[in-house]
Amino acid sequence: MNQSFALPGRNPSFIGRTELIDDVLPGYLDRADDGVPIVLNGRTGIGKTVMSSELSHRQRARYPEVNWIDVAAAGSGQAAERITACLTTAQGKTGSRLLVLDGASDPGDIVPYLPRDETKVLITSRADAGLWNRWARVVQVPVLAREESVRLLATLAPDLSEVDASRLADALDDLPLAMENAASWLTSGMTPGQVLEQLETSTSSILSGYRSADFPRSLAGRLSDAMGALAAGTEEDQWMLHLLHTLAVLGPDPFPTRALKGHRWEVPESDTQRVLTLYDLHRRLGGLRDRGLTILQTGAARLDEISGAVIRDLLATRPQDRIRAFALAEQLLVAAVPERAAPEKAWGDWALAAPSILSFDPANIRTGPGRKTVLDAYGYLVDSGRYKEAIDGLGRLRTAWAEHLADHRADDLAAMSVLARAHFGRGHYEAAEALNLLVYQEAEKALGPSDPRTMAALVRCALDLGAKGHHSDACHLARHSWLEQRRLFGPESRLAMRTGSHLVKLQTPHDPDRACELGRKIHGLQREHLGIHHQHTLETAHHLALCLIALYEFGKALPLLKETLRLRQETLPPDHPDILWTAAHYYLLSADLGRPVPPTAARETCDGLRGTFDRDHHVVRRLAAMAER
Repeated sequence: MNQSFALPGRNPSFIGRTELIDDVLPGYLDRADDGVPIVLNGRTGIGKTVMSSELSHRQRARYPEVNWIDVAAAGSGQAAERITACLTTAQGKTGSRLLVLDGASDPGDIVPYLPRDETKVLITSRADAGLWNRWARVVQVPVLAREESVRLLATLAPDLSEVDASRLADALDDLPLAMENAASWLTSGMTPGQVLEQLETSTSSILSGYRSADFPRSLAGRLSDAMGALAAGTEEDQWMLHLLHTLAVLGPDPFPTRALKGHRWEVPESDTQRVLTLYDLHRRLGGLRDRGLTILQTGAARLDEISGAVIRDLLATRPQDRIRAFALAEQLLVAAVPERAAPEKAWGDWALAAPSILSFDPANIRTGPGRKTVLDAYGYLVDSGRYKEAIDGLGRLRTAWAEHLADHRADDLAAMSVLARAHFGRGHYEAAEALNLLVYQEAEKALGPSDPRTMAALVRCALDLGAKGHHSDACHLARHSWLEQRRLFGPESRLAMRTGSHLVKLQTPHDPDRACELGRKIHGLQREHLGIHHQHTLETAHHLALCLIALYEFGKALPLLKETLRLRQETLPPDHPDILWTAAHYYLLSADLGRPVPPTAARETCDGLRGTFDRDHHVVRRLAAMAER
């Protein structure tokens, strides 16, 4: 046999894939007399090459000749020549044989040149399966099962404990090549903990192997080669590389292309601007998908987590590419922001866009629209009751902006306002009050007392005072702001109606009659102008029900609470704090009136409020006592 087409040596550490190698693939090869090749398809590092080599060695007794062509190493346009040369060496020989084509990327490069005789053809490719389906039987190669990953790591690094092997396998996504690269560091003296730590800080270094000779066959090396091929290609290839970099900095969550608003964007290109259309974007995403570099789902695009981490590391050495990637990423995030505010039924849109926006490094946001996008996303977290997540994320965001932005005070004040709302939701009234007071003082100085933002900040200060028991001062502030808003913007303005609703809540403890009268008026206006499902309308309905309870009008309060709970359950996530508070008051009033309350529902509501409200509360205590009976 011509040695240039010889089967590579067997990998002694090969583990797993038993069903595929011993049953599925031999069966497909047996049925390949129709000339249809078999394609092993999967992501970079999943083990296609090693698996096809192991299969070929196990099948050697069945074929007079087994030939192997490294298509990826042959270079562009060379695959056809290698296939032709290989077939020439077999002229005159009889019997079925096996031809393995490793690393094919485009069916058009090889399908026209495949043999039309008894030869069984096995191809490995990371390119999208859709490219191959019309030409071949495609077999998707899965990642290793966890127990197989643990066995592989134990084979590569015999001193590794089962616990450490499982932790490494999990961090490496059970990718065989990634585990082989990581194990090379273990055999060089690095501890499992050090490998895991380095994976967090420099994924590409760990996945390059510990010797320079490892790099070409490492996971990082293969990704670097793929990026290099795009960089050396046509202008369209280079645009695809730019988009690949952008997806990496947008990761690790899938980017929701379905959420994009508009059809064209101005993209910085050195000292000029280039236009990127929605058509261009999806054409290039398709090109990356066809090369096996991007995963496309319905309305979303992503990189696998390890590839994204490697590419981000490699970008750290290419500052210009990194700057361009973050600039385009920021534009796409701005274009993905829902057109309506979260309380106005944009929950589904925000659920799509928020993960990508919130995972984006705030230090790399360079424009005002970009910063507003991030703050709107944190506002969505607060509106949806995810207070702790908002508090943690806004702390990191404010630190990043303080370190990387020279003039960021206006954005920081906006962040403080959102952060105050999150603290209020958790029951951190002192923290909320300190933030809201500072925001109000600076807004009044910069914008004037009649600006809507100043008035909104003043009302939040009133709510903080009310939560701390200073009802008289709180009502005075809220009433003053409400009357001004009515005068300036009209009684039907959203700001005035919302402030009136807050005033109802603040007045209830010491003047429930007056609060109830105002509550009915505000609730009627909101039902007319906002609709019965709007969160502001339901908030006022809840406040009005508590007024009725304070007035001992239980027969009116109970059905109002029941209806408010039903409408909130139709529009909010099931564990939203607003649902929990309404449910808690409904259950407590039902129990007081002798109505049956499901113990499980009361207990789940109590547990949900304890997880949300980060301090003791009399409603939670009463609900807990009822649930325990």
